[in-house]
Amino acid sequence: MAEEHLTHGWEPELDIGDSLLRGFVLAMAERNAFLAERTGGRAARWDDLAVADPASLVKFENAALLLQPPAYVDVADAVRRTADFYPPERHHVFLSAWPTPDLSWAGMELTGHPPFMVRSPGGAPPQLPEGLRVVPVTDRAELADFVDTLLIGFSTPQTRTTPMGDRRILDGPIRLFVGYADGRPVATSGAWLGPGIVVVDWVATLPAYRRRGIGTALTWAATMTSPGNPAALIASDEGQPIYEAMGYLRMMRLTIWHRPPLYK
Repeated sequence: MAEEHLTHGWEPELDIGDSLLRGFVLAMAERNAFLAERTGGRAARWDDLAVADPASLVKFENAALLLQPPAYVDVADAVRRTADFYPPERHHVFLSAWPTPDLSWAGMELTGHPPFMVRSPGGAPPQLPEGLRVVPVTDRAELADFVDTLLIGFSTPQTRTTPMGDRRILDGPIRLFVGYADGRPVATSGAWLGPGIVVVDWVATLPAYRRRGIGTALTWAATMTSPGNPAALIASDEGQPIYEAMGYLRMMRLTIWHRPPLYK
């Protein structure tokens, strides 16, 4: 008699809403593919792996994402397919929601274990800090402000070689925001509206405007883009208390590897 299959939560045919983590992982895969394909890049997907290549110079934007726990997949094979997908001159990251084996054999460097946080639907944001104006990005000028502020806030070298600067990404389930103060753009945030979940990302504040509640206000703007759905984000260690005060819960830590360009 055939052994009965016991559902483990990561079967390809299982509903995306089986768990919040599953919803987040699959929403991230859809988002990465959207950003790459909408801006002239490439994407591919298997049952266990999703890869997207927008040919970005920004570290985390050429992303491979494990879709099933290492216990259920051949991680080494997934890493080899990732290496085959990206041109050797292209850096990329390999993100897993679970601990992985050591991947340094593939030329990868461990980037870290960032916290994953989730917030239940409901609630209301506080009043905006005095002098702050939060604007949804709808045109090229606002998108340019968004990208410039995001890159400075993340201490990333200024480059337009990022899918976030392409006007075509605004025509889809993505929402971006810019915070203006003192007549200039000072903070950013964004959200991907996945099925049943809001993925919050791109939260950045210029150094001179930090610790004023501005980053929190921008995070609220992204979080409430679909207030009837839970929201999830990848935090930093420093950002966890800020998000926690908004109602986000500390769930677990993810794993990120980075493979630098093999040659330039």
